[in-house]
Amino acid sequence: MSTTRPTGDTPASTPRPLPEHAPNHTPEHAPEPAPHPTGDPASAAVPSRAHATTSEHSPRSSHRPSTGVLLAAVPVTLAALVGLVLVAFGLPAVKAAPHDLPLGVAGPKLMTEQLTSALAQRDPGAFDVRVYDDEVALTRAIENREVYGGLLATPRGSTVLTASAASPVVAQSLIAMGTEISRQSGGTGTPTVRDVVPLTRDDPRGAGLGAALLPLVIGAILPAVVFTRLGASRRVMLAAGAVYAAVAGLAFAAVLHFGFGSIAGNFWLEAGVFAATIGAGMLALLGLHRVLGMVGLGLGAALLVLVGNPLSGAQSAPEFLASPWREIGQSMPPGAGSQLLRSVAFFDGAGAKDAWIVIGAWALAGLLLLALPSRRRSEG
Repeated sequence: MSTTRPTGDTPASTPRPLPEHAPNHTPEHAPEPAPHPTGDPASAAVPSRAHATTSEHSPRSSHRPSTGVLLAAVPVTLAALVGLVLVAFGLPAVKAAPHDLPLGVAGPKLMTEQLTSALAQRDPGAFDVRVYDDEVALTRAIENREVYGGLLATPRGSTVLTASAASPVVAQSLIAMGTEISRQSGGTGTPTVRDVVPLTRDDPRGAGLGAALLPLVIGAILPAVVFTRLGASRRVMLAAGAVYAAVAGLAFAAVLHFGFGSIAGNFWLEAGVFAATIGAGMLALLGLHRVLGMVGLGLGAALLVLVGNPLSGAQSAPEFLASPWREIGQSMPPGAGSQLLRSVAFFDGAGAKDAWIVIGAWALAGLLLLALPSRRRSEG
C-alpha cells in the first residue's frame, strides 16, 4: 500500500520562493560592519580630510581683519572719535555767549528804564533784566541766586554788583559792561564794583571748582567699571558703592576745602554734595549695565563725559549755552552737581532745589534699573 504525501508539503530539495514584500538583502543594502574592537587605534585617531579643511577655515581665522582695514579704517575711525571729543569740549567754550542771563537793575525809575533799554540794545536776547527797588533788594536777589549780579544807578554814579562765587566769567563781563554803559551815558571814571558773594582768597578765580568737574565724572565711571568687571552681586555693588561714594565725597571736599582753599562753606555739606553727585552717576551706570551689559555701561560713560561734562556750564554759567543745550547740561549729574556745590559752598544752599531734584532722579533711575532682571539672566 503506497503512501501519498500531503499536497501542501514542499519537497526538501525544492527552494521555497520568497514573498514579494520581503526585503532584498543584497550586498548593496547591507549595513556597514561596525569597527572591530581590536581595530587599529591609530587609524581612528587620524582626522579625515574634511575635518582638517574645516579646522583650517575656522570662524576665528575667517573674521580676522585684513591688513588694509587695520591700516585705513581703524585709524580713520579713531581720529574721527578724537575729533568728536574735541568738538564736544571745545564748541561750548568757543561759542559761549549769554542767553537770557538773569541780571538786576535798581535805582530811580527813569534811570532803570534807561539801563534796561541800553542792555536790550547792546545785546538783544542776552539778558533777562529784572528791576528792583533799591540796592538792598538787589543785594538780596544776588544772595538768593535769583540774578548773577546787577547795575545800581544813582545820581552820584553807578555801581556794579557782582557775585564771583556764582560765576567769575559773568562777574568780569558785568564789570566791563557797566564801565561801557557808564561812559556811553556821559559818566566819567570807572563805576564802583562790589562783590556781594566773592570767591575765596586762596582761589579768587575759582580754578579749583572748574578743575574738579572731570575728576568728578571719572569718579562716577571708575567704580561702575570695577564692580561690573569683578562680577559682584547686586547687594555687594550697592553696599560697596555707598561706602565708595561717602569716602570719595570726603576726599573731594577735603582737597578743595583744605587743600586748594577753593570752597569755604560747611565741610560736611560739601562732602555730601560730592558724594551725592558721584553716587547718582555711579548708580545710573550700574543700572544701565544690568539691563544692557557692557554696551549700556559704555554708552552711559560716553554720555557723562562727552555730553554732561562740556554742557555743565561749570567754567562759565549755564546761561552761556543756548537752549536746549543749557537744559540738557543741567539735567545731568555734572551740571547739576557743579551748581549744587556753588549753592552749598557760597550761598547757604540758595537755589539748590532744582539741582537736588536732578541728582535724586538719576539715583532713583539707577536703583530702578538695578531692580530689573539682569541681562545675563534674561538671556539664560
